[in-house]
Amino acid sequence: MEQVTKDQIEQAKQLDLLTYMRMYEPHELIRKGSDYCTREHDSLIISQNGLWHWFSHGIAGKTALQYLIKVKDMEFVDAVMHLCADAPICMKTRTLSSKTGAEKKKKPFVLPIANQNNRMVIDYLKRRGIAESVTQYCIAKGLIYESGDYHNAVFVGFRGETAKYAALRGTWKHMSNPFKGEVDGSNKRYSFSIKPDKASDKLVVSESAIDMLSVATIRNDIGKVHYLSIGGAYAPKDLESSRAKLPKALVQYLTDYQEIRAVELCLDNDETGIRASVFLTNKLIEKGYDAYSNPPMRGKDYNEYLLIINNERINVIVR
Repeated sequence: MEQVTKDQIEQAKQLDLLTYMRMYEPHELIRKGSDYCTREHDSLIISQNGLWHWFSHGIAGKTALQYLIKVKDMEFVDAVMHLCADAPICMKTRTLSSKTGAEKKKKPFVLPIANQNNRMVIDYLKRRGIAESVTQYCIAKGLIYESGDYHNAVFVGFRGETAKYAALRGTWKHMSNPFKGEVDGSNKRYSFSIKPDKASDKLVVSESAIDMLSVATIRNDIGKVHYLSIGGAYAPKDLESSRAKLPKALVQYLTDYQEIRAVELCLDNDETGIRASVFLTNKLIEKGYDAYSNPPMRGKDYNEYLLIINNERINVIVR
């Protein structure tokens, strides 16, 4: 069993249950007068001050750590690691408003210290359906690793050989709403991307790192074309607007790699993604690129599509 430090235990104890539920399981909260209960346990009452009482079992507490142990039956070490893997980062963000002006200044960009191994990240990406060959390729290139503090997956963006950006994703498998964030000081112009091993004039654009890796898994073309995550999709109300601009990350990437002539937009298959695809396609064609939209054939996004494909393969093998 893995061990936890005194500092990790103290940090885990800082998060009250109401804050935890609002951040990670808001769908479980149900208003009950001035307090809350949960969908799973209607006799578990959570007060506005964070105190909670599970009346049907005579159990009470305040912290999220107590809740995970007493209600969710998690082992102490697992519960501490669960909270330290995700919640503490958000806790730091919540306290910024009480700091002085000097403390609020933008922090310099510093990558999280790497963990001794990437076990939790590899397991996380496997659960998301990402091929091990894709994961290992990115780890070998220094594009993905596991942080040593909270065991987050770190997706690194570079300017040349220098890291300028890092997206963070919680890896704890029991989280219904895992942590998502960026390292302080990240430059969004240099978002997570994968360069080809040999010259290529094609760029595949996705909304997120996971979607990007999903496309690469489906096509098995890692290292053969350019891949870029733009960190979400946006489309102006007027898709014909001449004032609306391309995402910073896309502009920067096309500037840095001027050999690119074809841009394939693999954005989400929802209203925002579809509108963004139309807008970006038109803008890129105006600039002389061979641009086209290719949303997932099924599912909301490419990761969902990948999981559907993988599940169908498993069912075929079982039959």
